Amino acid sequence: MSDQSNDILEVMRTCIAMRHLRTDEVPEQMIVDVVRAATYASNPGNSQNWRFVVVRDRGRKERLASHVRKMLGARFVAGPTGDESRDKMMAGARRLVEGFADVPVWIFVVGINAYPPQAPNESFVWSTVYPASQNLVLAARAMGLGTTFTTFHHVAPDEFRAELGVPDDAHIGTAIALGFPEKKFTAVNRKPVSEVIRWERYS
Repeated sequence: MSDQSNDILEVMRTCIAMRHLRTDEVPEQMIVDVVRAATYASNPGNSQNWRFVVVRDRGRKERLASHVRKMLGARFVAGPTGDESRDKMMAGARRLVEGFADVPVWIFVVGINAYPPQAPNESFVWSTVYPASQNLVLAARAMGLGTTFTTFHHVAPDEFRAELGVPDDAHIGTAIALGFPEKKFTAVNRKPVSEVIRWERYS
């Protein structure tokens, strides 16, 4: 296996959800570079029906944050559960909810419902936005940036759509927090491949 392949696999292996981000500004060229990487993703018929709404303005982030805090704030007030992994995840989620506006960059990956052209089918929206989103977070990790997927836009879809100017024929697929990480990248916690692989048939 080539060194380049090893690098790619190491990026994947250590691409954890980074919910603790520094408030430092992310250079615009780095943002452009991760979005460019997102556009290398596979997509139906090379239709490229994606748009990437980059939000850095503090006022806009505050307005979006107000909806997130209103809808999700109460979910994260409970104490430790005893499950260390879950407790860490919940603490990170609480940090994102409370500090939504402090995240340097939010990138909303939007899919346009326009494929196939003769009869658009919404299912193709998701096969457009998710590969692009994954490319984006992997590129960010390779550049030393932390990211995490969220579904915060689902808590107030109409408000997010209006604030971001998303048209009716498009859908917000992912809301990705982006910034320089406060913590170190570590290996993702996954089940052994032997538990999930199936040969020839599911059962």
